[in-house]
Amino acid sequence: MDSVPKAKNDAKKKTDKKGDPLEIIRRAYDKAVENFNKGIGDEDLLPDEFRVSERYRRLQEVLMTSGCRGSEDPKIRGYLDPKPGMRFLDVGSGANLIVRDLGKWPSTYFGIDISPKLVDASREFAKRNNIKIGGVYIADAAKIPFEDGYFDICAAIGVLEYYDIPYIRRALKEISRVLKPRAKIVVDMPNLNHPEIMTMVEFEGYLGRPRHHLPTNDEFEAELKRSYFIDEIDHSRIMTSYFARSGR
Repeated sequence: MDSVPKAKNDAKKKTDKKGDPLEIIRRAYDKAVENFNKGIGDEDLLPDEFRVSERYRRLQEVLMTSGCRGSEDPKIRGYLDPKPGMRFLDVGSGANLIVRDLGKWPSTYFGIDISPKLVDASREFAKRNNIKIGGVYIADAAKIPFEDGYFDICAAIGVLEYYDIPYIRRALKEISRVLKPRAKIVVDMPNLNHPEIMTMVEFEGYLGRPRHHLPTNDEFEAELKRSYFIDEIDHSRIMTSYFARSGR
């Protein structure tokens, strides 16, 4: 699983200051794995007044109906069109390999995530289930341990919204670097026009995943256009999906 010769070693564990957004998100997802192993769910972390509120009920309804597009969504898979021989990069992979069956795509799966515990869990899952993948590595989106033009397709779902514009700019440029010219990517951002978006932001804050800056659609699209050609933008859900191709 980890024998890919062109991949560098896992990034060293970050030692940034406690308030650094990357470190905050890393700790939050490490803690989520610990909680899951103890049988503690997301709702157990919510204040009672929020858990029984009408706004939280509306958010649950949205997520259960239209919801957020995960990498396994038919529209995303249809756009990326994975084929044998392709290398697929899952940026901010989280538990996607475990819960979204991405290891069953005909392309070869590679994941990166800043949470060592999620990376370990994904590796163990692949090994236990004899799933052949390219590997899962500890890395952040702005420092990807692969050479230029290594990947054919990419998804970055539920990742970049936690950070500010300078980081988003670096990450989008870095992702483009490791993609082949005109490689397809799907990336998303909170849809600020959705009526339940701020409830979702509040919900994630209780889970230790605060948003330090929520870019407007115009701000994010301006950054995306620096390195990509946008084929389609879908504003129909609580997260706006961008279907694009690398400009390299």
